[in-house]
Amino acid sequence: MERLFELIGRLHPLVVHLPIGILFLTICIEFYIKIKRNISIKPFLPVLWGMGFLTSVLACIMGWMLKLEGGYQEKTLGMHQNFGIALAIFSGVVFFSLKFKKLHKIKFPLVVISLFLLFATGHLGGNLTHGEDYLSQPLQAFLAGDQKKAIRRTISQAKDSTVYATFIAPILETKCQKCHSSTKRKGGLNMDSPENLMKGGKHGSVLVAGDAAKSQLYARLLLPEGDDQRMPPKGKTEITANEIALIKWWINEGKADFNIKAQDIAQPDIIKQFLAKQNDQKMPEVAKSEDPEIPDEKLLKPDEKIMLDLERQGAVFSALTPANNFFSVNLVNNPNFSDAQLARFLKIKNHILWLDLSGTKITNHSLKSIAQFKNLTRLSLDNTAISDAQLHELNSLQRLKYLNLYHTHISDQGLESLRGLTKLSRLYLWETNVTARGVAGLKKILGKNVEINYESGI
Repeated sequence: MERLFELIGRLHPLVVHLPIGILFLTICIEFYIKIKRNISIKPFLPVLWGMGFLTSVLACIMGWMLKLEGGYQEKTLGMHQNFGIALAIFSGVVFFSLKFKKLHKIKFPLVVISLFLLFATGHLGGNLTHGEDYLSQPLQAFLAGDQKKAIRRTISQAKDSTVYATFIAPILETKCQKCHSSTKRKGGLNMDSPENLMKGGKHGSVLVAGDAAKSQLYARLLLPEGDDQRMPPKGKTEITANEIALIKWWINEGKADFNIKAQDIAQPDIIKQFLAKQNDQKMPEVAKSEDPEIPDEKLLKPDEKIMLDLERQGAVFSALTPANNFFSVNLVNNPNFSDAQLARFLKIKNHILWLDLSGTKITNHSLKSIAQFKNLTRLSLDNTAISDAQLHELNSLQRLKYLNLYHTHISDQGLESLRGLTKLSRLYLWETNVTARGVAGLKKILGKNVEINYESGI
């Protein structure tokens, strides 16, 4: 019986489109009759509402069977279920109201409510199947000016990067988390963090440190097409040979260590080529005549003792213009980097043009220090605890062209305080608390040339 329920339940995504199509068509006809006063098609309504009601009930039953299989985020699933049941009930009430003249007066309000329930149920169903904001994101993006989705921060100094955070996590996010995340836990597996990945799923651990062949995370990538256990499954975004090689390398050579750096692992030729390619593409040396981000002045070379001390804090320096002594500074390899440590960088604040604090433990207290880096043209604060408080301090960075606030806690209130960044050309706001209205308002102030990459849903 359990297997039968599982089989019937898995047909829910197919059958659920019947009530969606029937009810949407029926509601459109109701509105047409209401506006045009056309009564010639009224005889069809009882049949359509009846079919919509019956197929809704059928979809609810099959959805309940699918729920028994597990693997979905309970809160979203519960809301989807409740809205679906409510839709079935209201469509049934509308059907029976057609039989009784006394109920005709309340029929149209019931139709409007049914339309709302139809969209709500579909939206939540889309979230469960395809991820958060699957249906709402295109609309929000359109309202914000057809902005593109945020792009993850670029990889710099690939050989010094933390392998999991820089290489493995992005693969899992794009190729695995549609089915294995906090929203949808297929097989009981959530892959959105190291902690959840280590927990494994209902079939046990997916990682065996030092042995990729015994690790389900890797082994299932090698199964032939058509195998039910192959990942990603047919119809999902395929994983590339390079991505498979990276996962194997991390598990075998890196012992599936979430903190190990690329430079600390033996590198086969294919990995060396990949890392070399990443370094060639990122943080190139730029001549000042080619890049308006580079100031005209020439600074004295920073004190070597100061530079050595800052490197001990986890800083990776890249010379942008050796002759002018301007640098990019990357601290993403030190996730414990704090506000107190940032204060030490004020000694060379004028030398820093690009500053990457992604994924560190800095807070709003650092914003006052960052505001003193007057030459900054690029600033990455993504994946930090930054919020609206004191964000206005950044307005003193009058040369700032690039600002990454991906996955922070800022809202529309914070956007208001960025209106002084008149030279800003790229702003990343994906997975924050900002709204389409806030993004549109900021774009109106900063002008059409600013590119704002935005998607809600932190």
